[in-house]
Amino acid sequence: MSLPSKVSHRWFLVAVFIGIGLVISTSFILYSLQPSRLPPSTNLVFGAATLMNGNASFTVQNASRGPFIFSGFHVRLVVNNFAGGPAALGPNNSAARIVIGSTTYRVVWIDADGDGAVSVNDSFLVAGDRAPLSPLSDYEFDMSWQSAWTSRVFWSTY
Repeated sequence: MSLPSKVSHRWFLVAVFIGIGLVISTSFILYSLQPSRLPPSTNLVFGAATLMNGNASFTVQNASRGPFIFSGFHVRLVVNNFAGGPAALGPNNSAARIVIGSTTYRVVWIDADGDGAVSVNDSFLVAGDRAPLSPLSDYEFDMSWQSAWTSRVFWSTY
């Protein structure tokens, strides 16, 4: 003897709603278990990254408790949760190379006022080595001052 059609449809709908509830609750639990990102440093604040010709650039919007001479900095790049570096920040217009897997990235610091210190209005360019950044990727740029603090900027190439 089979169940009436209305009863079997009702059980199917109940099963669908239970499945949706399980997916939503599992997603919420997994998201809440992720470690939180550290708050940004107030010593050096970057503006939002902009993409141009497949490469990212951003400027220093605020620098407090400085000056911060370039030779005290190390940079690190994280692409899709794979990290490369740290590499020493080079002088004005030189490229620090960071390797992640088989890909090399270049980080260039442009010293806007020519004082040899990272300060407001200085800019950074993050590029592939003679190629644009990888598409459909998440990026994190970290810049540490003598291991005392780190400033970060995030962007995506979606």
